[in-house]
Amino acid sequence: MAVDAYFIQYKFIIPKSLSRSSYTYQKLFRALYGYTQAVYKSSGKSYRYHRKGILSDVPFLRPSKNSVIVPKDALQKLINFFNTGENPAHRWTRKGEWKAVYYMNEKKLSEETVAKAVENMIEKQWVDVGDEKRPLVEELANIAAGKGETPYKQQILAQCKRIFSHEWFLKGQPYSEKLTNLKKLYDSIKA
Repeated sequence: MAVDAYFIQYKFIIPKSLSRSSYTYQKLFRALYGYTQAVYKSSGKSYRYHRKGILSDVPFLRPSKNSVIVPKDALQKLINFFNTGENPAHRWTRKGEWKAVYYMNEKKLSEETVAKAVENMIEKQWVDVGDEKRPLVEELANIAAGKGETPYKQQILAQCKRIFSHEWFLKGQPYSEKLTNLKKLYDSIKA
């Protein structure tokens, strides 16, 4: 049974006064997909910060540089970003001097394909644990092994529950050993 999705091909139009390699262009992609920043202190400590983008909490596929395939429920978030520039990565007070043009087409995907998209999304999920962010899968495994920090357990389980309720997860799980094992791990902790 095929899974419904939207194929979106987009193009950012930036004023000629800004080059395509300018930071503005990079910020637009960061706003869409999110990014991880590594900070190295003189003391030798390093920190990793993850900044969410519009599609950070959504499974998606990137068939090429300026195109994305998203679940039907993610379309409005994407269109809103193209129109307003609102995003979680940058606190823009106004959209800026750029425009986005996009073309949309309905697409049918196989369950195996959406399972891979969900696997990729889960690998990029982070949770706040104290003063730092850690990978969701790693923290879930720590809790299952008895190493997890209890105050954050409910937050981690709630984040997993949101992922597990997504249509693409539900349709893709039977076709993915990773997703099935992750759900079993979650169920063992929740019990």
